[in-house]
Amino acid sequence: MKTKTTYTLLLLLVGCFIGQGVTLSAQGDKALKEAFKNPGLAYRMNVNRHHVPTTDSAQNALIQEVLSNGYGGMATNVNAHEYLRNEEEWKLFNRFIHAARAKGLDLWLYDEKSYPSGMADTYVLDEHPQWEAEGLLFRDTVCGPRTTVEIPSLPGSRILTMAVPFVGDSIHYHQAQDLSLYEKEGKLHWTSPEGSWHVVQITHAPLYEGFQSGTERGGEIPRYPSLLMPEVTTRFIDFTHKQYAAHFKEKLGDLFTSTFTDEPSSMALPFPNLGYGVYPWKENVSQAFQQRYVTPLKDVLLPMMLDRGAVGSRLRYQYFQIIADFMSQHYFRQLRDYCASQKLRSGGHLLLEESIMAHVPLYGSIMACYREMDIPGIDVLTGMPSLTRRYLYSSRLASSAAELEGRSMVMTESCPISDYNTYNGKEAPSIEIRGSLNRQMVGGVTDFNNYLQLQHEDSNGRKVFNTYIARVAMMLSEGTRAARIAVYYPIETMWAKYRPLPTGLQSWDNVAGGAPEAQHLAGLFEQVSDCLYDNGWEFCYVDGPSIEQARIENKSMGRGTLKWDLLILPGVEVLSPNALNRISEFVRAGGKVIFLETLPCNSQNAFPSPIVTEKVQELLQSGSQAAYYEKSWKPRMFNLLLEGLMDREILLNSYDGILISHKRVGGKQLFFLINDTNAPKAVQVTLPGVKEAECWNPINGEVTPFTAAPLSLEPYAGIILRQTK
Repeated sequence: MKTKTTYTLLLLLVGCFIGQGVTLSAQGDKALKEAFKNPGLAYRMNVNRHHVPTTDSAQNALIQEVLSNGYGGMATNVNAHEYLRNEEEWKLFNRFIHAARAKGLDLWLYDEKSYPSGMADTYVLDEHPQWEAEGLLFRDTVCGPRTTVEIPSLPGSRILTMAVPFVGDSIHYHQAQDLSLYEKEGKLHWTSPEGSWHVVQITHAPLYEGFQSGTERGGEIPRYPSLLMPEVTTRFIDFTHKQYAAHFKEKLGDLFTSTFTDEPSSMALPFPNLGYGVYPWKENVSQAFQQRYVTPLKDVLLPMMLDRGAVGSRLRYQYFQIIADFMSQHYFRQLRDYCASQKLRSGGHLLLEESIMAHVPLYGSIMACYREMDIPGIDVLTGMPSLTRRYLYSSRLASSAAELEGRSMVMTESCPISDYNTYNGKEAPSIEIRGSLNRQMVGGVTDFNNYLQLQHEDSNGRKVFNTYIARVAMMLSEGTRAARIAVYYPIETMWAKYRPLPTGLQSWDNVAGGAPEAQHLAGLFEQVSDCLYDNGWEFCYVDGPSIEQARIENKSMGRGTLKWDLLILPGVEVLSPNALNRISEFVRAGGKVIFLETLPCNSQNAFPSPIVTEKVQELLQSGSQAAYYEKSWKPRMFNLLLEGLMDREILLNSYDGILISHKRVGGKQLFFLINDTNAPKAVQVTLPGVKEAECWNPINGEVTPFTAAPLSLEPYAGIILRQTK
């Protein structure tokens, strides 16, 4: 919930109840029902406005436009003209922010000129061009005996060009031949001797052409700094956040709900398939690798790239552990620490949050980065439900990370650019947009900063739409996710499998190419998530640190107010002994564990790990009927297993086309059910263990008793069921 106590008195005086300073769970039912009819500005969607009007009257008109259309505020920034350096622009911005706050608007501070964040326009690299984002580029060309190889050189500076013989799965690194003399004028020309060969090229190069930084953004194509370097973020904060702080008398947190950082990344995922693999890299990564593992990175690049077994898996795990540490700590933690000094939350969204295949090269671990944000978020590029399935994963990843840290706010930036080709240059119809936003709220989104214009509505229609979203957001903004099922985020196993093969984007949310074994794991993770969503099971994602830090009590594993009775490990092969010890303790206490397709066999230090293998076998052979190993993924059989292991807290006669979010707020159960289809639905609902409940309808604001009669849901509409006894 958004608490902006500095302005509480002012907002009350102007008659704008927005629920700040008093939690929803602390309000009486009567007050809550009144608030539900007309939710305050803090729960309403915001619009993104990156240009501040230059006259008082125009500023006031923009503020009134936001309010009259039912929005709650905006994400905004100082104008781009002489970005951050023009005192007249600062005066305009200062006046605008105070005028907006006087009307109670919810404001977010957008931290970049265009995107992705971290550049401070071009100022960071203007000072230090050597800080540009770089990557390791890999190409492996396989050839047989007496074959003439003619291939272009990779971009950038050569690290090595070698031919490595192999027989079957056996690679003879000690017989590798240096081919650097055969690489001239941008081309490698070499004829192989007898045998089979890997012809390996490895370079390091700036990540620009073919990457997000090389795409047109706001009319410009600025180069991008490496967020692997802590000094980049330090300078970015100097240019940006500290300038905002210097131009206001108040702490930034007295004026803004949060910062809005936009798509910062390592930049190491090509948009088109460039024909070679990419790992994020900067010289400090090589230094950290040698310090941690007492081995020069250059000496292990060949097995890191080529080896599919234990040696290569261990090296890739070690490499991406560094990337995850650097991205989460050097960028996101620095931002959060500075924001804390301004009593301000750090928020925003990342890039390609929807695909775990993208998490590895861009962030190492997206959950590690999310957990360093006060308000993690996602990007949604359409209002069409037919294209938003993966946003159920990304929103649940962001909300799970927030919940693991004891937080509740999760942001979406909605930008319907994918709709325009389908709807003749316009957004999807409002009913479809409602369906898309419903999915995100089921996933855990509480706040929307968007470019949606609701083009199919007049001002009253936009107000009605915004009020629907605000009612749901208000009711779901507090409490604890009532998930008794935890799904392990198998990022460490992904590190081990992420061989540097060529990749590209098949669509904005789907990475094509790469190592087949990595793609398979990503697919399994999504399929498990789909099965849970489609069969009405509430769940959280958990990562290694949350398992290691979990408490065990009364047959449950938990963290903070979260409690899980069942842990699912999809395709997990790498698991720390500490996490495994906690899982063993969980099983001994009566908890349940399902291993899917594979069994953990590696630790962070040993590939393979006899200790991990032995402990897993002990779990499976304990005879407790608490640890299960499903060797093949069969959704129907998996759901039947869940039905046998878990009691339900909400029962439907059919889960087809229905998605559910389940929370506990103020000691009472709350369910948000959505019709995830474009046709009306009637569904019979039973709430075991609930004596009495009410139906809270976000379409009209009415609250009625919950009865045994079927619930009727309009297309892409939702209903809230709230326990009263």
